[in-house]
Amino acid sequence: MKPIIFARIADMKFYKGITDTDKPVNGGSYVKDTNYAHECYNFDSVILEDEKEYCLGFTQLLGGKDPQLHIEHIVGCKGMKDALSVDNVIVVFCSKAHNSKTMRVVGFYKNATVFRDYQECVFPSEDGNDYVQSYSFLAEKKDCVLLPYQERFRTGDWFVPTSGKMGYSFGYGHNNIWFAGSNTYNMDEINYVNKMIESIENYNGENVI
Repeated sequence: MKPIIFARIADMKFYKGITDTDKPVNGGSYVKDTNYAHECYNFDSVILEDEKEYCLGFTQLLGGKDPQLHIEHIVGCKGMKDALSVDNVIVVFCSKAHNSKTMRVVGFYKNATVFRDYQECVFPSEDGNDYVQSYSFLAEKKDCVLLPYQERFRTGDWFVPTSGKMGYSFGYGHNNIWFAGSNTYNMDEINYVNKMIESIENYNGENVI
């Protein structure tokens, strides 16, 4: 099984900033209270110092003031308890749409770097109010796919389970990160993850990034 991680984010159509027609929903109390979500730029590519285009992926990590993403829980990364990052991971972004009862994949990064601690990228502003984007995932734009909104619901390929619901013994819990496939004793989970990887690798539809 390839290294893969699922990250829950607020639901949006394009993730290129908040607009009148694309506002985040179902992103927890912070999004509800502020009408803002840091993941609103997850599929808005930027050119970095090496002159390549990248996407910077954010999800809210739990764990107090200095939360960490425990990359040693990713499949194949058990011996990386001291590593600050790991490369070549599939990152699957998921959300629950407005009035939807189930989680769906909104998009994914292939060949991504996953960081243990939040990274920051500063975007200068002419008015002096620089914008700082925190992120845990980094991937080249060519390896990133944002599914069209209707595609997310068109088939069962993009359904994401929640543990304890609809008869599933695996899937998301209270955390925004699901280290899928780490419980290798659960063959149902392994089969689900392998099918998801196949759906990602074989996807040749529209990419609205």
